[in-house]
Amino acid sequence: MSVVSATPKPRKRVIDYIIKCTNSVGELLLLYFVLIVISGVAFAWIEHRSIGEGLWWAVVTTTTTGYGDLSPVTPAGRLMGAATMLISLLIVLPLLIGHIAARLIEDHDAFTHEEQELLKAEIIALRADLAKLAASRASES
Repeated sequence: MSVVSATPKPRKRVIDYIIKCTNSVGELLLLYFVLIVISGVAFAWIEHRSIGEGLWWAVVTTTTTGYGDLSPVTPAGRLMGAATMLISLLIVLPLLIGHIAARLIEDHDAFTHEEQELLKAEIIALRADLAKLAASRASES
């Protein structure tokens, strides 16, 4: 018999933290900004460029524009560039676009849970009234 630990595994804690960091558009924009800053500074350090050039490269890379004016030439720089592209394209941008699309598509006229429960109660009451009416008509005939 195995004993289940009460403390969550480190991997689960990281996943839970990432999910918490993606609950709003503002948090995703902050995550995107952090990705740009970290990638830009890393690019500048690895490729021996200025911070401004590194940030420019990070913005161009994460937005998938790719002007080609700056690109990593060292193996470490290329690995860091690939990681930046994959994180941006497969995680941050889809989450950000999804949140924005969900906000635009959200049905503001949808019934709330309380309104749905009230409608259900009214339907039940109407059915009971109809049943009484049908029973009274049946007894009259």
